[in-house]
Amino acid sequence: MVADTLHLKAHPLHPTYTVLGHDIVIDLPVQTLILSAVGALFLLRYLYSFLRLILELTVVPGININAFKSRSSPTWAVVTGATSGIGPEWARQLASKKFNIVLIGRRPDALAQVAQEIGSKYGVETKTVAIDLADPSSRAKEFANVEALAKDIDIGILVNNAGSSHEMPVAFAETSTEEIETIIQVNTFGTLGLTRAILPSLIARSAGRGKPKSLVLNVGSLSGRIPSSLLATYSCTKGGLQTWTKALAQEVKNQGVIVSMVQPAFVVSNMSKIRRTSATVPSPRAWVRSALASIGLAKGAQGRAAESTPYWSHAIMDYVVGLFGSVSENAAIKVVDSMHRDIRKRALKKKAREAKRQ
Repeated sequence: MVADTLHLKAHPLHPTYTVLGHDIVIDLPVQTLILSAVGALFLLRYLYSFLRLILELTVVPGININAFKSRSSPTWAVVTGATSGIGPEWARQLASKKFNIVLIGRRPDALAQVAQEIGSKYGVETKTVAIDLADPSSRAKEFANVEALAKDIDIGILVNNAGSSHEMPVAFAETSTEEIETIIQVNTFGTLGLTRAILPSLIARSAGRGKPKSLVLNVGSLSGRIPSSLLATYSCTKGGLQTWTKALAQEVKNQGVIVSMVQPAFVVSNMSKIRRTSATVPSPRAWVRSALASIGLAKGAQGRAAESTPYWSHAIMDYVVGLFGSVSENAAIKVVDSMHRDIRKRALKKKAREAKRQ
């Protein structure tokens, strides 16, 4: 062997290469070196994302919610869909952090009840705005009022929580036009319209050095992340909001406004029709707590901009779905299809039993 020359696994059939003009002779085919390097990079990528997932689920903190408070005046948070399901829990937990709350929902009586509860329990101010997000005329009138309100008070957080889904899993060809329109009106036009009404005020309070940040949280669904048969319209609206969230986040990131979509799977609520908690089905309280603690963290949404899957079991599910690209995603689509068909069968049987009792 020549002095200062290194031979790696010499083989008489392999050509030799001089690297960078130095006396390092590598008796390996260049194809093997390239494949090894590519494989190592992919492995490092997976190891990095897995390590980041574990750290974010255990020790890495999200952005402190107080970063969105003004130093000079009381700060308000707006919560839509505030009368049922996850909505009241968003209001409670933000009120517990001493944000005043603007409650938006469809039923004035239910809004007043939630407002009275959090006002007396947490000592914060509340305002209520009754809007039927499925009704374009109601939206047009009340969004103008919300836009005016946003100029009068210091809103630092908007939680787009309101949503509508199918009564039960149903084939798109059998879905009523009314149900399709309601889902699109609430999930798409309602979310975009309300954000458009409030966003200029968020930018105005946050653009520039030394000003508080503002936050827009859009409540998504893993049904938008994973194309979900028998919930096609709902899946479409949540998938569309996912893309819109990324675009909006890019637009305003240099203006002090953070925009993120938080992705739940099943949570105990009227929409999910699940009444008992489990390892994979948290209570609204547990899920909202995880979401507020995860601002700025991807958790299960590793590698996806402006997204977070905050609850630990949902994060693991989301991560696994994306682990092997189209292979794992296609497998998830089939699993979801089977699950929804089973849910539909059980829902139809329950409906038949109830019809017999009447």
